[in-house]
Amino acid sequence: MSKPLRVLLIEDSENDALLLLRELHRSGYVPVYERVYTPVDLKSALEKQSWDVIISDFVMPQFSGLEALKLVKEKGVDIPFIITSGKISEDTAVMSMKAGAADYIMKDNLTRLGPAIDRELQDLYARREQASTSKALREREQELILLKKLDQVKDEFIGLVSHELRTPLTIILGALGTVIKESQKLSRKETKGLIEDAFSEAESLSDILDNLLELARAQANRLLITEQPVNIGQSIDEVIKKMKKQLKSHKLLINCDKSIIVSADRLRLQRILHNLLDNAAKYSACGTKIEVFAQQNDHEVVIGVRDEGQGISIENQGKLFEQFQRLQQNDNAVTGTGLGLVVCKRVVEAHGGRIWVESQPGHGSTFYFTLPAPGRRIEKN
Repeated sequence: MSKPLRVLLIEDSENDALLLLRELHRSGYVPVYERVYTPVDLKSALEKQSWDVIISDFVMPQFSGLEALKLVKEKGVDIPFIITSGKISEDTAVMSMKAGAADYIMKDNLTRLGPAIDRELQDLYARREQASTSKALREREQELILLKKLDQVKDEFIGLVSHELRTPLTIILGALGTVIKESQKLSRKETKGLIEDAFSEAESLSDILDNLLELARAQANRLLITEQPVNIGQSIDEVIKKMKKQLKSHKLLINCDKSIIVSADRLRLQRILHNLLDNAAKYSACGTKIEVFAQQNDHEVVIGVRDEGQGISIENQGKLFEQFQRLQQNDNAVTGTGLGLVVCKRVVEAHGGRIWVESQPGHGSTFYFTLPAPGRRIEKN
């Protein structure tokens, strides 16, 4: 049965090349071949296509078999390399084998060529099969590690969200339950305070759910952005008004030209501002300053929230925008799901913008993000 064979001949003698091809035919091969005898031609042949076997003369005027073998090894290709020679010493043959040659064959005994190629091709196929199996096993191991990690993240997420949902729900139920059961004993002021507490916690619960929904949309590639001209100053004012209770213990400074317009999804812009302001309030002491600012550059608007909190180390800055990463602070009262900044990142990038932080421990933090100016769409990466 004829066996196709892609053979690269490194041979300066055309007659010797014909003898090699005749022996290949006699051994049952149908060779498709190319003959080269210079380093340049060899490099070109290796780059042009793949080969099943390389047969090289040991001594040539411009080239040697060992030089050719070295060049093939440098290319990093796994191809059986067989050396032929009219005359070769035993020491030279051993040296060739140590250099990586698969076999050496004397030109006056070419009957060994066919069996040598059969053997080397079987070994090559076995190596490739083993490599393929090893690669598949490594990929499977990586999949199992990833699945284990995802399962761990899922468990952490469920535990974290369950805790964060339970806290406002407990306060809501407790406050409203007290109003219902003790309505006759409560003063008007006490009743109003309990209802306000329940309303505030309901807003916190709504914020958590909104962030979860935004993240779910982003991960499902369903985060649709409806861009329109939005006045950044008005959006800042609206968010601060809604967050009046969370921000009342801080000094707010707004540094924004009221005429600046961005091209954005208004509700998503407010979600970004809300999350950044919420973080600033949580991670900075009462009475400290929180600044919101915006400035327009050539093609984009840079918006930022600066606080006077504890600051963030360089190491922890790299974790900020990862899912479910809430950095440990000395204030154990700080709560959160760690989703706010992840959502900010996804929403900003959906607009074609960027988000980053500048911070030093003990010197507060400033979170920046960019949005395109109207008519100046920023290309996404």
